[in-house]
Amino acid sequence: MRAAVAAWPRLAMGGLLPAERIGVAVSGGADSVYLLLALWADETLRPRLRVLHFNHRVRGEASEGDARFVQALCAALDVPCVVGERGAVGLASEAELRLARLDFFAQQRAAQGLRVIATAHHLDDVVETMLMRLARGAGLAGLAAPREWQAFRAGHVHWRPLIGARLTKSALLAALSTGAIPWHEDATNQQPIAVRNRVRAWVGQGGAEALGPTFTQGFGASARHLDDAHTALLAWADELGCNVQPDGSVGTAALRDRPPALAHAVLSRFLAEQGLSSASGPSLEPLVAALVSARDAQATLLAQLVVHKSGRLFLPKQGAVAYGPLLRPLVLGQLDDESGLLAERVDVDDALWAKLSRGDISADSVAYLNVPQGMDVAWRGRMEGDRYQPLGSPGSAKLSDILINRKIPLEQRESLPVVLVDNTIQWVPGQPPAHTARLVGPQKGALRLTWLSPCLSSDLPR
Repeated sequence: MRAAVAAWPRLAMGGLLPAERIGVAVSGGADSVYLLLALWADETLRPRLRVLHFNHRVRGEASEGDARFVQALCAALDVPCVVGERGAVGLASEAELRLARLDFFAQQRAAQGLRVIATAHHLDDVVETMLMRLARGAGLAGLAAPREWQAFRAGHVHWRPLIGARLTKSALLAALSTGAIPWHEDATNQQPIAVRNRVRAWVGQGGAEALGPTFTQGFGASARHLDDAHTALLAWADELGCNVQPDGSVGTAALRDRPPALAHAVLSRFLAEQGLSSASGPSLEPLVAALVSARDAQATLLAQLVVHKSGRLFLPKQGAVAYGPLLRPLVLGQLDDESGLLAERVDVDDALWAKLSRGDISADSVAYLNVPQGMDVAWRGRMEGDRYQPLGSPGSAKLSDILINRKIPLEQRESLPVVLVDNTIQWVPGQPPAHTARLVGPQKGALRLTWLSPCLSSDLPR
């Protein structure tokens, strides 16, 4: 390894403080192994490295093997390593896994005094992220991600040095192969269930042929230009006094008759501070128009009410959302900005089925349904007379009675989306799925519904 990495390019470290420790997220895959070795090759950095490996426990023994491999690699490099693991076992949504991983990173930042955590994103990740976000209508902030340096309000930083080094997947794979350096492949990265995996396969099948061999470099340059533009807009917003206040609100009077791009940047920063950064695209346009015209307006984003009133943008303390009877379709693999619902097709293996059958997975935020392919999945607000039979109940009951019996406050009852398949209620967050859509064992292509709202499970009575 010493001989192999001697010829690798050194990574720029301009954002690091002198002598500070650096957390390095290492999964065991090619990208993170390359990152660790590239940082380890710099003798001034070597004693400052602290490896963090998170076992998602999605792939059974393979996941355990990844953890053992990372520990062995760190032992060979004489780099301290901490391994964490998800409490649940089996398949989960990308969002669930990401939240569990970030929680582990937060714990280690506090325990080890880490300000910076380095991750192995590279230019191919920039391409995939930009394509997915273009499809959702993202603004400058979303299209510029992932950045080389990403600072958070709490003071910590995510560092992606491979992006700064303009490295592509093919380049780092070639470097590892030339040096006969091992890594572990995650088979789930090839499965077409996740949107990113499908985009990756699509680009890999003809991206270079259609756009030229250096197209990843072009995407990277465009992302940097977009980030520069977004930074400039936020600096202008700060000069106008449109920054986020300690109470979380933003004064917007100075945005009147300004360019919509400026209003969009202000709104995006506000939403990021409120934990609503996943919302993007057309769902933001009414609020942007209200900011520019100085009109009062409100919108529902990820089941949260966002209000613009009297020149101020804020989240109301009692932000009850009344969705109404309009039926909105759910597109598989695409987050619904208004409700925070995500519908995906997944395989329920033996390990996941065992947890579901024991009731180990709460239905507050996720449900697995036996719904045949091709059936229409949609959602709406609660309506008078709604009835369904939750799994385990002797018969159907009024949804209003079910929610009252669970002692869910009225404002939260109105904020819960109702999911229907072929116009029949199949799930409400916080409740079991419908008896008619129950799984009876391991199943391929089950419908997984996830409610990705900041007000999920912890706020729902148990």
